[in-house]
Amino acid sequence: MANKKNADLKELKKLTKDDYFIRVFKKLCLNKELSFQEKEFILTCALFFFKYYNLDKRLKGYFKIGYYIILKYALNYNDYKPLYEISIQIGFYPIIDFITKVKKNLFSVDSKNLILDAVAFISYKKDFKSTEKYIESLEQNISRNDIIKSKSDEIAYIAPTSYGKSSLIKELIKSNNFSRIAVIVPSKSLLVQTYKDIKALNLDYKLVLHDEMYNNEKKFIGILTQERATRILNKNSKINYEILFIDEAHKLLNRDSRSYILTRLIQLNYKRNNSQKLVYLSPLIENAINLKVKDTNQGEIFTKKIQHDFKSFELYLYENQQSYFYDRFTDSYFELIKNISYFKYIRDNSSNKNFIFHSRPIKVEKLAENIANDITEDLSENIVIKNIIETLNKEVHKSFYLTNYIKKGVIYIHAKMPNIIKEYLEEKFKKVVEIKYIVANSVILEGINLPIETIFITTNGTGNKNQRLNVKDLINLVGRANRLNEVFANKKLKPDGLISKIHFLNHEDYQGKNSIKTALKSLREYSFSDIVKNPLIENYDINNLEFSGTKDQKEIRKKKQIIEDENLIEYSKFVLENHNNLNQEVKKYIIENSINVFFKDLNLAIENILKNISNFKFNKEIKIVDIVNDIFIINNEDNILDYELERLKNEKARNYYNNFLEITQKLHLNERINETLKYFIKKAKTESPELYIGSSYGNISKPSEKYHNGHYNGKVYIDLRKPEIFLVNIAIVKLKIEEDFISYKLNSLIVFLYTFKIIPEDYYFNYIYGTTDLNIIRLVRFGLSVNVITQLKNDNQIDNLELDKNGNLFVKDNKTFDLYLKNQPELFQFEVKKYLN
Repeated sequence: MANKKNADLKELKKLTKDDYFIRVFKKLCLNKELSFQEKEFILTCALFFFKYYNLDKRLKGYFKIGYYIILKYALNYNDYKPLYEISIQIGFYPIIDFITKVKKNLFSVDSKNLILDAVAFISYKKDFKSTEKYIESLEQNISRNDIIKSKSDEIAYIAPTSYGKSSLIKELIKSNNFSRIAVIVPSKSLLVQTYKDIKALNLDYKLVLHDEMYNNEKKFIGILTQERATRILNKNSKINYEILFIDEAHKLLNRDSRSYILTRLIQLNYKRNNSQKLVYLSPLIENAINLKVKDTNQGEIFTKKIQHDFKSFELYLYENQQSYFYDRFTDSYFELIKNISYFKYIRDNSSNKNFIFHSRPIKVEKLAENIANDITEDLSENIVIKNIIETLNKEVHKSFYLTNYIKKGVIYIHAKMPNIIKEYLEEKFKKVVEIKYIVANSVILEGINLPIETIFITTNGTGNKNQRLNVKDLINLVGRANRLNEVFANKKLKPDGLISKIHFLNHEDYQGKNSIKTALKSLREYSFSDIVKNPLIENYDINNLEFSGTKDQKEIRKKKQIIEDENLIEYSKFVLENHNNLNQEVKKYIIENSINVFFKDLNLAIENILKNISNFKFNKEIKIVDIVNDIFIINNEDNILDYELERLKNEKARNYYNNFLEITQKLHLNERINETLKYFIKKAKTESPELYIGSSYGNISKPSEKYHNGHYNGKVYIDLRKPEIFLVNIAIVKLKIEEDFISYKLNSLIVFLYTFKIIPEDYYFNYIYGTTDLNIIRLVRFGLSVNVITQLKNDNQIDNLELDKNGNLFVKDNKTFDLYLKNQPELFQFEVKKYLN
């Protein structure tokens, strides 16, 4: 089978031996004029390619080159008859709709095809409107209807980005009578987008975004991360989900703590409800059987997979000041332009909306700076841009790098940026036509859908082999360009969006010494293999994994992983059991919440934690991070793997985080940045001016005896004796790092303290939410930040926000509240409207 999959690649490469084909195909690719005979020849070739594909559907390369030729021909020559006829046969009804409506003056229906055309017109106009009000393809329509009708307990919908996965979730909810529903999204960034989609349905359900929002409601829809969904089950032993939607289901295959939590969520829910319905959604799964979780025997996974994409793409390479068109079908390079600089190449090949990808945040910022410097047009006086700059100056900082770049229509986002800034900038890129460039890392794949037309890939990842972009990552990136709702929803949009332009740029400053061609060539593959790294997946086989190093090193790594696998499987069985003593309950909680990854020896850690609990006496005067130290750090100093957590043994570190929880997190963003800046300036004058910042920004090492063989001996520090503008932007980054540390690590330990009654409820609420007022706490659980809620309270607007009969948030007096919002800063308006619009 594997050989058959690659057979078409080898056969297509043989086309390079046909000089006439290559000459004509090259002219087509490069938009050169073809003679009548050449047009006839290349269209005939396309028909032969379709014929080969029809003889063996595994030979996807033949279909792709045939479709590319027809699509490219239509766009180059405004001759849509071949594309129309192929679309009729394949069932590409959105393209038929586009041709007959938008291109009706360029193409008229051939009378010989009236019967066939009539059937097609009736079908797509009557039956192929999805819930999103766009025309579906035949394949989409059949898949959607089959899934809606399916009685299977496990369903997988494998489809490219923008092929109706979110609309399928909504339709399945509407067409069934499930009472307890959970939509599991992989990141907090996707919570709001999914929440707004489901909220718009106006269904009679409580919408739950946080585990602490659930109050034994009989009917609810949880839009949750796997951590929050698991906590709901753990706190309510008699509860289960009737249906679980697993978005971005390919993440189940990964080997990391979040994948384990997701897998265990499925196992735990199955134990409580062995007729649970699972719906897996992903663009990146080769075989749905690889999604099967151990100990969940629910039969076969009913799978619908979209085989054919309306869109195609073209690949370009830039290196050594020269550009090339890369023919992915025959593995050939066609020379384009010589002697062109790196940033001029980006500018000359840009569309209205462009995404420049780099994996490292520090390089993302540098690329944005250089792209902005290369653009001569200044938008400073544009009223929309001016307003954004004023907002960022006032609400972030006047020295924020981005305020200069946006004057040139350039913004950047990355994972080391506070979420509210990132989401605000994404929204501006989406809505403001003057902003042409967004420079970002993979965080863009976890945010809102953006109107990207052209993509520039400037790196294939870091030097670490495990962190390089693989073919699945690249397919995901390519899929972000020209989403179908953007291509077909707006009649004014050029159909050129059906062929996305993807540029790979080789430059040592951004890519390093290894050529980016490896990544470029990987997109020749028309199928990809699932690599199951998660030992809790049924099809996991350690022998299918690759281990780097010499033969002996590979053997050592494999033996180590076998031990890890055994522990993981044992842990998963352990957490599914009922336990009735404190030792077991603590162990279960620690595993369920992935706290075990903080320690080398879990049993030793638990022994020390229990000893510390027995010796601890609560006093409300003791600060929370000191309690964390008393329970988790003391006696465990040499057993902690996590450097960030281990730092809490130091009093200065504990004081810093106590202050952050008590004061800093309640401040406005601009105030938080200024407070952090003051801290930097003060620390820069001490005998220890180095600041831990992590590998993303670190440029100096500060050897530690404890970690001399570990990651933290690398360049993870910076010297704070730098100009203020540098410190301001590092302060923005540091805030996000601290927010993530608190959200994903420190808070998990604080919740442990609350769960096991080591700290009382009012003390817990004060630190986590900054108040004991339950009305304010409800709003925080919806996602609003503490400082926004504080302002709403101070402005007497809290009473204007109420909960309906299902416990969902709504505005009591829209007119008054709208008037109030209009007079507030733009970033404040943006955050509030995320949840209330």
